Amino acid sequence: TNTCPMAPFRGVSRPVMTFAIERLIDTAAIELDISPVEIRRRNLVSEFPYTTATGVPFDSGSYVETLDEAERHIDVEAFRTRQAEARKQGRYLGLGFAVFNERSGFGTPVFAQRMMDITLGYETVEMAMDPSGNVEARIGASPHGQGLKTALSQVIADELGLAPDAIRIISGDTDRTPYGWGTFASRSMVIAGGACKLAAQGLRDKITRVAARQLQTEAGEVKLVDGAARIGETGASVAMSEIARAAYHSSHLFKDDIENGLTATATYDPAGTFSNACHAVIVEVDIETGEVAIERYLSVEDAGRIINPMIAEGQVHGGITQGIANALLEEIVYDEDGNILTATLADFLVPTSAEIPEIEIHHLETINDASITGAKGLGEGGTIGAPSAVVNAIADALSPIAAAPYEMPTTPRKIRELIRAGKGTAHD
Repeated sequence: TNTCPMAPFRGVSRPVMTFAIERLIDTAAIELDISPVEIRRRNLVSEFPYTTATGVPFDSGSYVETLDEAERHIDVEAFRTRQAEARKQGRYLGLGFAVFNERSGFGTPVFAQRMMDITLGYETVEMAMDPSGNVEARIGASPHGQGLKTALSQVIADELGLAPDAIRIISGDTDRTPYGWGTFASRSMVIAGGACKLAAQGLRDKITRVAARQLQTEAGEVKLVDGAARIGETGASVAMSEIARAAYHSSHLFKDDIENGLTATATYDPAGTFSNACHAVIVEVDIETGEVAIERYLSVEDAGRIINPMIAEGQVHGGITQGIANALLEEIVYDEDGNILTATLADFLVPTSAEIPEIEIHHLETINDASITGAKGLGEGGTIGAPSAVVNAIADALSPIAAAPYEMPTTPRKIRELIRAGKGTAHD
């Protein structure tokens, strides 16, 4: 059919599933006379590892902690006081929460369970240091503007004691790069990052053995820091460029120390890890027009070790923006014959800076061995949580007139229809 209700998008299927769960949670809170925060706190997983009813294992997370942080930053008690005062003035403010997780960085152990013809998942990295002491890493993953090359350079630089600008990442060239599975499912930093870390560790071992011979010490005594190999923290040192030049130009001296020159290859194929977050949103609904204005948007994220905070927050900002659009604006409309009516951007609305508020982000870091870098994926989390948080806030704003939305997008027209249907039957 040409009128499919759902298609692949950022966070494939998870925004819709989370929306259903989180709207039901808020509905249950009303029926049971429990606050939206408390009903979530009572039902969130807090002991790890945890296996779900469907057999999915959760590695450690901070589900309760992110909720607590969001509650603290948003100051629920102060908001409820302000909300009550606003209602006396005919203004409708609402507060919505959404708590969710994001499965990320899963390799063949998970994809094999799907019994597809192709089992994908691992990533391989080939790495080499040239005679000048610079490093080239060839990856199978495929960056597309999300800052992956920068973040991978940081991972490699940390292992080798180099500045990130001494690292060059090669991708997208099938003549030069190893076979890889691309960029999807919030996997690149976890899996390609893990392969980069492992390859860098292999290269580091070779570098330290060459340096140890030059410094006349044991390899275990050598540390790679600030572009040089040092004995301990303050002892004798040799520059990385000198180590590399010697390894290439005087290779006969190091035949017992290294094989195949200053190169390393590594493959990483983890079972995956779960990041998690809590979003909190304050909105104001104009009941005369159905317009929704987002007053404040808060996200408390836990994606393990944050490799590059600016890139991480950019991912969250972009995801939340897409999620807000999902909640309020973007809708494909057909006529009764299945012809699409929203065929241009004049009809299919996308958000602009005028609709998106300043997004406040707080990070927690739960680190475990499910990811060798400690990092978890967060590329899709913003889109997963935003729709339900926004619509929950709208429902809270309209609770005096029992106009509860249960579909996306919650457009002004739909809000007005809900208000007309629900007015006079408030939840008190």
